Amino acid sequence: MRDIIEDRRVLRMQFEAFAHYAGHESGKPESAYCFDALAASVDDVSSELLETYVGLFQKTEHRKIGSALRQSIQQGLWSPKNATEYMQRFIAFASGTGASS
Repeated sequence: MRDIIEDRRVLRMQFEAFAHYAGHESGKPESAYCFDALAASVDDVSSELLETYVGLFQKTEHRKIGSALRQSIQQGLWSPKNATEYMQRFIAFASGTGASS
């Protein structure tokens, strides 16, 4: 069984790092706010959804999906309201059910 508490901590730290980069390095405060909102909402994600997300994210072939989703946020093309919405979209694309946009 996965350590859900550790998974949440790591994911929160990743979103915080993306927020820092977006706000300070790339000068894109809108995407920084989005990543901050994602970090703040990690604890609201169901354990089942988090476990599915982490399991899929650990597969090398799915890491490009995570990178593409983060890029779409950084470019202002997509702004998920919370970590749950972000993970649901990732899972949809990783499982082949996501629509290309």
